[in-house]
Amino acid sequence: MIIRLFQKLIFIILLSACTMPIEIVNGRTGGNVVISGQLSNIQEIPDQSYVYVGITAETERLPFPISGAVVNLFEGDKFIQAYTEYEFIPGKYVLRDYAGIPGKTYHVQVVLPDNRIYESVPEKMPDHAGSVSTYYKIEREEFIDFEGTLVKQYVVKIFANSTLPELSNRYLLWTVEEVFIVVGTAVTTYPFTPPPCFVSQSADPQTIVLLDRQHLEATEFQDQPLATRVVDYSFMLRHYFTTYQTTLTQAAYDYWRKVDVLVSQNGSMFDTPPATLYGNISSTLDKSEKVFGYFQTSNQSLHRILLTKQDFPFFLNFNDCTGNGPQPTPQRCWDCLSVRNSSHEEPPWF
Repeated sequence: MIIRLFQKLIFIILLSACTMPIEIVNGRTGGNVVISGQLSNIQEIPDQSYVYVGITAETERLPFPISGAVVNLFEGDKFIQAYTEYEFIPGKYVLRDYAGIPGKTYHVQVVLPDNRIYESVPEKMPDHAGSVSTYYKIEREEFIDFEGTLVKQYVVKIFANSTLPELSNRYLLWTVEEVFIVVGTAVTTYPFTPPPCFVSQSADPQTIVLLDRQHLEATEFQDQPLATRVVDYSFMLRHYFTTYQTTLTQAAYDYWRKVDVLVSQNGSMFDTPPATLYGNISSTLDKSEKVFGYFQTSNQSLHRILLTKQDFPFFLNFNDCTGNGPQPTPQRCWDCLSVRNSSHEEPPWF
């Protein structure tokens, strides 16, 4: 059974698992701790082993990040390594120089600056993820814009051909992330050209694909659409799409199905959800505290493709920086860090 999820929950909907019953509570909730993330078997990309720490607000769309937390990874009862807070994104903690080992059991402990302590339920990393390759198509599609007007835009569509792991790894998840360059405009009043930014984010935050292989005996998964991305300025330079094929535990799959029930009924992924999922994170000091989010061990394989403007069958030109002086518009033209999820850190594989 293939389920297309519309990812509409803040960052609590990240690759993770749940090993306890999930309670759904109606009503907006503020002041709750949110801890979400994963440990990946992939070491070359630190962003794949991460933990977000924040606190929800009643009206704000995004949780407020919590900086200065201590995030520790354990294998069983053995301390392995601490996650390091990412300097460009407050509240995001990444694990460098360590990859999870399939078959091992891990959990995280998070100590907040006020000394409250939270832990995830131990999760065994699945054995295999299979393999994936991807390809793209450039098409023109019709959309209804915010004003209700029918418009036509070019899009890039990402498709996957997958070799599936053995049937003991029954549940799989596909996600597509993108990384592209944003370069600020060199203005005569600047003493130098601003350094470029690298933007890393979901290529299609409304689409995630899940697979339950219970009734599927095939060993391959062919021509599956994974993401649709509108063509814009981000394709003027190097634009990478990375597809991750992830093996889930049954508990993780069950969690994602409950997420699907929520998100199919409610607004944007950046909205505070009107109903809430409690995952596999709990307070060690107050077991009655409701904590959002979950932490997962992920066995992943990946495939990456590169697009530049030369790959398009038409002339691509998005020179939309206008105005004179040191601050042209839009803001990214002179301050590329204004783009969400951007930093000056170049990925090691870029």
